[in-house]
Amino acid sequence: MRKHWLTLHGDTFLWLKENTGLVYNADKHTQFIFLLSDKITNLCQQLLTTTNLYTVELTDKDFQDDEINQWINSLISIQAGYLTMNVEFDMRPVSLKPILKVQDNKNYYRAEHLRGLKGKILQNLLELTFYINGSEHGNNTYFKQHLFSLKECEVLDSSKIQSFIKNSRYPFLSNINLVGNLFSYPDFEKLINDISDFSIPCKIHVMIKDFMDHIQQIKKIKWPSHFQFNLLVDSVFDVLLLKDFSLPFSITAFIFSEEDYMQFENLFESLPSDLNIRIIPLYNGRNLHFFESHVYIEQDEMDQIELSKNEIFIRQEFNTGDFGKLTIMPDGYVFANVNDPPLGTINNSPYSLVYREFTEGKSWLKIRDQAPCKYCIYQWLCPSPSNYETAIVRPNLCHIKQ
Repeated sequence: MRKHWLTLHGDTFLWLKENTGLVYNADKHTQFIFLLSDKITNLCQQLLTTTNLYTVELTDKDFQDDEINQWINSLISIQAGYLTMNVEFDMRPVSLKPILKVQDNKNYYRAEHLRGLKGKILQNLLELTFYINGSEHGNNTYFKQHLFSLKECEVLDSSKIQSFIKNSRYPFLSNINLVGNLFSYPDFEKLINDISDFSIPCKIHVMIKDFMDHIQQIKKIKWPSHFQFNLLVDSVFDVLLLKDFSLPFSITAFIFSEEDYMQFENLFESLPSDLNIRIIPLYNGRNLHFFESHVYIEQDEMDQIELSKNEIFIRQEFNTGDFGKLTIMPDGYVFANVNDPPLGTINNSPYSLVYREFTEGKSWLKIRDQAPCKYCIYQWLCPSPSNYETAIVRPNLCHIKQ
């Protein structure tokens, strides 16, 4: 009786959940889902046994089984694996199943800390967001879903902002965000000059009404080349005022309904087609139906997903929305995510805050390893947990039935 080897490629993921299996080819972005019978489960378990090198032996009898034969053909049709003849004295095919291996994890940093070494932990700090003050057009709820100005509040001390950036300055720190009404900030031009000395790209997020109130003043200021405005739009405004605005800017428009979307789509038609415009839904406690219809993940979205092997590995270890980011509020408290408890204050060293998040925190390492997601076959293809889930008080935002 002839024998064959069935080998899965190293870019192919094989996941099993209860009575369902999923094969995903991260190189070709192809997949197929299948029911787990006893025979298919046995083959899958052999493939997943590390010492079998992602290979299982098959006989002619296996190929004569319609169920097994169809399963093998499905694998090969999406280029997830291949067949070879098992000839005497031939070497077993070798393939390494994709297994995440992380060296710089919390145990590594704990060990370095105990030895009195700071190691490379600050290389994980990629972005800082400072809520410098508030605005009469802000909202104290929406900022927990997306960058959005607060209502009138305290003012964050500029010298502490400068000091915190200086102590965070590592080659990997690549973005600084300022959120609030910059133009009501005491001596805001000095704040801009102080931050510009670090030569790190800085984006100023300001409510559209605050921006429009000061647009003539803004035009007169000589802005550093690595600064950019992001206009936070929550209502209709006169787009003609932006036509001759030469400074680099982008727009984030917030919507609560389909009507809002249509309104903004029409409003932005007259703006340059290459302008970076993002339309972001926000939950206001009354538009759950809108979220269920337009934000929740549908089955066809998972069928068409295109993730690389590294992107899947990242979702298995880190929260892609939060990782590498710290947010400093006007009262000085520092958060890895504004929906979770603070890590400390702006008076603490960035090293101590990042170390605490890695070893005790709840944000950077928040992944889909909780119910119901951990029972879902799409667990590692689905986006990381987001602030929307916190706002709506749901563990996931999907319509997928298992």
